[in-house]
Amino acid sequence: MKCILSTLLLMAAIFINPIHSLAQTNPEEAGVKACLENYMSGDGNRMEKAFHPSASMKYVDFQTGEYKDVPIADFLARIKANTSKPDRKVELLSLNIEGTAAQAKIKLETGQAIMYDYMNLLKIGGEWKIVSKIFSRQK
Repeated sequence: MKCILSTLLLMAAIFINPIHSLAQTNPEEAGVKACLENYMSGDGNRMEKAFHPSASMKYVDFQTGEYKDVPIADFLARIKANTSKPDRKVELLSLNIEGTAAQAKIKLETGQAIMYDYMNLLKIGGEWKIVSKIFSRQK
């Protein structure tokens, strides 16, 4: 009986330890999330803080199927000029961080569209910045 109990305890320790290590967060996670929260805010000034000035946005136009490559400054100017703020739901779906690089998937849902943003981030000068954005619009 003592042998069975010892074996069960050992097995529990083996299986629980990997779960514990998966639950640990990357020390860079808070910085990456802070950058992404600026983007997800929808506020043009906060969004501007999230992007590196040389960032770009690439996508395939939902209606025409045409490939677009837009400087981030043009995108931010459109955001800042848009005075109507539709109801929207924003959700961080996934986040991967390796060293000074990170990638995130964000779902943005409004009454008119569902979009999936894929963000590439780099830690530049000690600060996380989005360096490229691609997205897909669903409706």
